Amino acid sequence: MTNQWLCRPLLMALGVVGALAASTAAAQAVYRWTDAEGVTHFSAQPPADQKAEQIKVQAPPPATPPETDEAADPTAGEDRPKDPTEGLAGPTPEELAEIERQRAQNCQTAKQNLETLKTRAHVRVRDEATGEDRYLSAEEHQQWQKDSALRIDEYCAPADGG
Repeated sequence: MTNQWLCRPLLMALGVVGALAASTAAAQAVYRWTDAEGVTHFSAQPPADQKAEQIKVQAPPPATPPETDEAADPTAGEDRPKDPTEGLAGPTPEELAEIERQRAQNCQTAKQNLETLKTRAHVRVRDEATGEDRYLSAEEHQQWQKDSALRIDEYCAPADGG
């Protein structure tokens, strides 16, 4: 009785393996035939109305991901920075000095504009549409004062934002 308990699971396992092998073999069967117009067809099922030749097809090897240069050579890419921004040149000291000079000039201009708008009730500007000089309306005058104050906040604040 002990032998039956051992044989039964073994027989069941062999049956499962056999069924899997048969289904794999069936999935790999390919039939080839030529129709009346001379067109060659390939199919997993043979046609019912004409003779077809069964072609033996080998299963392709399991797909493996393509090997990258870094996988082939573990040292490949070591010279590349880990941080994508690492190694990118920022502004030179001369460029930073020019940026600061321009900020200081814009700050001074914004302060002068606000002082002019506060001390003069009538401010004359060139109308871009007509190309002629005109005076700002009361609403425009107030808006220009607000805009100048915003520019002072923008240009006169320290460059680091603090």
